[in-house]
Amino acid sequence: MRYSPALFNLPENLLKSIYPIMKYQLTLFFLSIGLLLHAQDEPELAPAPRPEVKIYSTSGGELIFSFADVENGGGSINSNLRFTGFFHLGEYWHFDFTDNFGMITGFGLRNIGMITKDDGILTREHVGLFDENDEVKIKRRSYSFGVPLALKFGNFNRRTFVFAGAEAELMFHYKEKLFVNGNKEDKFNEWFSDRTNLLNPSIFGGIQFPGGVNLKFKYYLLDFLDPDYSERINGNLVQPYRGLTSNIFYISLSVNLRNKFERGDRGRYDEDDRT
Repeated sequence: MRYSPALFNLPENLLKSIYPIMKYQLTLFFLSIGLLLHAQDEPELAPAPRPEVKIYSTSGGELIFSFADVENGGGSINSNLRFTGFFHLGEYWHFDFTDNFGMITGFGLRNIGMITKDDGILTREHVGLFDENDEVKIKRRSYSFGVPLALKFGNFNRRTFVFAGAEAELMFHYKEKLFVNGNKEDKFNEWFSDRTNLLNPSIFGGIQFPGGVNLKFKYYLLDFLDPDYSERINGNLVQPYRGLTSNIFYISLSVNLRNKFERGDRGRYDEDDRT
């Protein structure tokens, strides 16, 4: 190819030396444009999704078989097994961090108490209703509202796991029944009674089987009856529970049914599989 010095107003030798450089630059330019257009056509890679905590709730009641370790002045007091199924209600939220590790919280409403025989406790309501030769049985119970917190480990895909935790319970309604020689002689109840420890913490543990069947053991850390409770009998200030220990523990059986699917869990299970 020949170049006209008149056209470019440059010496012909100079143009011949510049031409190869311009050719390579133009080739690199169009190659870069092509690569850029090709890169824009490629789909963007989505970032890896973060692990999502699966959250769902369960509901159920309890059948409670409770016992009491009762002593007065160092001597053991006879206590009976107490069974109750009413009124117990639980609503629990599950947080599954993985398929094998999670946490449980929520709330529970339950009826707890103890039954003692000839415990030697005399309160103002029972003055004159029995004497030392009578057979005396007293049923004491309180409704409680509790908030648990527990860790769980197991196979969550099969709804099977073990759990352990603690719970704080508010004793808000106390009731007492007196039986003398097998006959009911008296009963009374109180809201937010001073007779019991208003707040009573507990520890618990258990296992859940497939189908939501739940077996649990619980132990209350404080006395059921408050040793510091005082009242006046015939004008004298007395503490009827002074020197008394009254620790309650129980075994419960329940069926916790899974509610509608919640965050992070939709579509994972069949609609009729909610236990």
